[in-house]
Amino acid sequence: MERKIMRRKGNEFCELTIRLHDGRFTLSGTAGVVLTERQGRREALEYWESFFEESPGELIAMNERFGRQFRTPRGAAKFVLECDGEYHGLDVVDGDGNDVYVCHSCGQIRDEIARFFPEAVPYFAWHLNDMRSECEHQEARGETYQTHPGEVCPDCGYKLGSGWTKRELPAEVVTWAETFGADES
Repeated sequence: MERKIMRRKGNEFCELTIRLHDGRFTLSGTAGVVLTERQGRREALEYWESFFEESPGELIAMNERFGRQFRTPRGAAKFVLECDGEYHGLDVVDGDGNDVYVCHSCGQIRDEIARFFPEAVPYFAWHLNDMRSECEHQEARGETYQTHPGEVCPDCGYKLGSGWTKRELPAEVVTWAETFGADES
């Protein structure tokens, strides 16, 4: 199961991805800014124009590669966008016909996820529940690979960091993963 839920605050957005597959639970996100299509085209043009201004050798190389005679970074930037798409150079992740969603960060962006999805914070502890470096006893004592590398558990004999251990998900985590945001998707 995978679900993506997007929320927007002003000109910012965050998309939360919840995955539950074969007992593995993951939370990740994508965050960035929302631009109008016009702003997106302008930012892409400014990006390429500054690229050619800062790297004049690239302008010369492009002229040679395409048999062109671009004299200004702006002309070269317009050519790139005509060939490769009007938003080339921006990490566009979505668009709705009026707005363009440009990613600035993604992955385990807990601060951004917490800001847009505060109700997801209690479930951070279960992220990658099948990739724990400690046994349950070591976890209960607060021992981690950083604080107790290679230490052997006196209760079960597991050597901390010698492999991955799995925590079975409580029913409430599974239920939350399967139902959260169903009305927002």
